[in-house]
Amino acid sequence: MEFCGWAHQDGGDLGCAMQWTSRALDYAVELGDQRTIAYTLIGINLCFALKRLTEPEAWAEFVRADLGLDTVQFTFDLLDPWWPETQRRALIRRTRVAADACGLAIGSANVGLAHYVPSGLLDPDPAARAIARRWWRRACDVTGELGATAVGGPLGTLSVRDATDPAARAERYRDLLDSIEAITGHAVTAGIREFLIEPTPLAREIPSTITECQRLLADLQGRCPIPVGFTLDIGSAVFEPLHDPVASAASWIRSLGASIRMLRVNNTDRLGNPQWGWPHEQGRIDLASIVASIRAAGLDDIPAILEVYPRLEEDEEKVRHKLVRSVAYCHQHLGTQHAQIRSARQPE
Repeated sequence: MEFCGWAHQDGGDLGCAMQWTSRALDYAVELGDQRTIAYTLIGINLCFALKRLTEPEAWAEFVRADLGLDTVQFTFDLLDPWWPETQRRALIRRTRVAADACGLAIGSANVGLAHYVPSGLLDPDPAARAIARRWWRRACDVTGELGATAVGGPLGTLSVRDATDPAARAERYRDLLDSIEAITGHAVTAGIREFLIEPTPLAREIPSTITECQRLLADLQGRCPIPVGFTLDIGSAVFEPLHDPVASAASWIRSLGASIRMLRVNNTDRLGNPQWGWPHEQGRIDLASIVASIRAAGLDDIPAILEVYPRLEEDEEKVRHKLVRSVAYCHQHLGTQHAQIRSARQPE
């Protein structure tokens, strides 16, 4: 059935292509066909579009025609939930029309960079934490209006003072639990089915370690009306300065198991999280071994979201080439057939 999807895509009927791909996924899950599941669940975060393909029509056509993908993760760097409601809803409608026209599913939405910078739900000021909770409620609303069913990202950052004060840290943590409970309660009304927390490589952020993830999930048990899980960002998971030189995605996967609901794949030198694509001369991420760990843990049904964040000043054609090659790498190492990637204009 995935081949029927490709045939309709080549014939220009993207609506039928999307229907066949969705049907292929339904049957693949029922039959346990892991190769097809992996193919249909590969998507891309739209961070690459920032300051480049800012029109929804432009990034939608690029993802479908040049990358051959049918799923995207939306970033709130493209549409801020704080924007006034009338204009915001007009932009959401335009985004949905563009995605539908290209046969794209907006599967989830992510905080993005702009709203990762503030201290968010861990701010030392209670007024700032209240603002962060309000922002998250709006983010849930936008996610639902976009037609996505999952929302998430990093939760916040402790100040240096709070991080080194056991009493203050404990208070911030209790408040964080209350905030997640409240946000997920609102998410239900927006049609959200999953809240995806993203562990980060900063020790003053919660969670940043496997142990903190396990504790957070245990302390949220029975408090949230929708499932709460994790987005495992590969670059964050193997960040050596926080963890150690033998840090591995496999250890996160073994320890967190089914609570991992999304895999964010990117390339890194393990000393930062530059979100390179493949190939890269300094990259040290072997996706094949990570996929083996995912399959060993029985997590074949989770989406794999490619995240490539080019430098803003980088040449557009080089960026296109990098993204095309990165998608091809993901398909190859996920053990799947290549999608219909249009790459005839790759630079020499």
